[in-house]
Amino acid sequence: MKQLVLFSWATMIFLATIPYFSVAQNAFSLDSKLDSSHILARSKPDEAFILATKVLEHSKFASIDSLVGKAQLIRGRILFQFGLFQPSMEALYEAEHIFEDLGRPTRLAEVNNALGEVFYKIKNPDEALHRHEAALDIYHQLKDAEGMAETKGFIGGMYEKMGSYPKALAHQQEALRIFEQLRLAGHLGFVRENIGSIYEDLEQYDSAYANFYKAYLLNMSIGDSLRIIGNLNNLGDVLRKTREPEEGLLFSRKAAEMSARLGYMYQQKSAVVDISKAYAALRDYENAYKFLEQSRRLSEMVYSEESARQLGIQEAENKLYAKNQQIIQLKQMREFDGVVRWLLICLVLLMCVLGWVTFTRQKLKIQKNKELVQRHGEILQVKEQLIATEQQNLQLLEMKMDAEEKAHSKALTAQTLHVIDKNQMLEDIQRRLKNILEEDPKEQKKKIRNLVKQIEFNFSHDTDWEDFKHSFEKVHQDFFKTIQQRTGGLTPAEMKLASLMRLNLNSKEIASSLGISMDSLRISRYRLRKKLNLEKGDSLQQFILCI
Repeated sequence: MKQLVLFSWATMIFLATIPYFSVAQNAFSLDSKLDSSHILARSKPDEAFILATKVLEHSKFASIDSLVGKAQLIRGRILFQFGLFQPSMEALYEAEHIFEDLGRPTRLAEVNNALGEVFYKIKNPDEALHRHEAALDIYHQLKDAEGMAETKGFIGGMYEKMGSYPKALAHQQEALRIFEQLRLAGHLGFVRENIGSIYEDLEQYDSAYANFYKAYLLNMSIGDSLRIIGNLNNLGDVLRKTREPEEGLLFSRKAAEMSARLGYMYQQKSAVVDISKAYAALRDYENAYKFLEQSRRLSEMVYSEESARQLGIQEAENKLYAKNQQIIQLKQMREFDGVVRWLLICLVLLMCVLGWVTFTRQKLKIQKNKELVQRHGEILQVKEQLIATEQQNLQLLEMKMDAEEKAHSKALTAQTLHVIDKNQMLEDIQRRLKNILEEDPKEQKKKIRNLVKQIEFNFSHDTDWEDFKHSFEKVHQDFFKTIQQRTGGLTPAEMKLASLMRLNLNSKEIASSLGISMDSLRISRYRLRKKLNLEKGDSLQQFILCI
């Protein structure tokens, strides 16, 4: 039974843990897809958004909150790129709540930076700055130098757009210093570009050109095509502003060609606009108008593409909402199935436990009954031994009492015989003295007569009576008390007569013991019979023997 319970426990635990192994394996696969989506976000945001949305659906169905938060963070950034600020904020807010509940400070800082960019775009710079500063505090607590530098770059960008150029430049230079220590080329190129933009706003074009060119070289070293196009546009724009439109036109053309080749239509439009401005600066209005018209067409195409993207994303959002509803229903069904499964598991376990408990209790009951029977047997054996011992004690007591009774009887008999012998001897002396009295002289007669009187006195006051009475009462207990109650009171002589009759002596022995004649004995027996209120024909001897 015990092995059955253990086997049931092991089976239930195995069945209960199967879903968790499956979830863990699924989570690893989804996390890999999210990493791919993050990489695609800059070059192919459409594909990245679709991939992140699919991962979001699976993560919500599997209730993997960490992946849901990560997917929403990526989707929020992509939606921000598409200009869909409201859906972007909704996704980022959901990610923020998840990372707060899970206690993921690094991810929470990333969400704050992303929300800061969104708030700036919707014309709320104060909230944007607050979000970036919140991210900076988290990175400070974590001592994450890269995160601090990146966030300082965001804060510098906010101050630049707010027109606070000294603060903007200070934050960007601090970010640059940290990235140089960490030797992160990609981040260095981004910060150099931001610093160049600040100097451009301050109309310090030489410093702006120097930083834009350094950013260009850094991005060339890591092969970041999108940022290279931006660097080329910035360089062309600075050269045009420094009255070198021909050289600037070369950079702008290179940016337009590269963006057209890679399909970056928005960057191509910016480059074509700069080309148009360069031709206008060169007073080549025909080419200026031609490229301005091209930029207008590109703007329409960009707008159409962005509209299509927004519609596609909106459609994806609607599908996601529908799938979320389905997921909620499926999760409810799965939770119900899970509850039913656990109830069945608990029921099986309960039955096993109850069976084991019943078996154990029955086994204990049988064992206790055996022990109880064994104890009863031992107690019965002890009782039998005690009974045997008591019987032996009773036998010994009876033997002792018989021995004592025989001893008392012997002593009483011996004492009675002694009295009889003594009285017989006295009778013989009396008889002889009487004979002497008849023969001897007068003086002698007088002396002998006194002796006879003394002997007669001894007959009536025999001291052996008390010893006899004491021995008699040991053998025949309560005899004197019973006979006294029956008669209402007997004389000492009558008591002696009754006791001698109880010893079953014959009349001659009784008369001799009492020192009286046979006639006197008959008279004494008559008086005793009368006091005992015996009927005529009742045996006095038999009555006394029965007392």
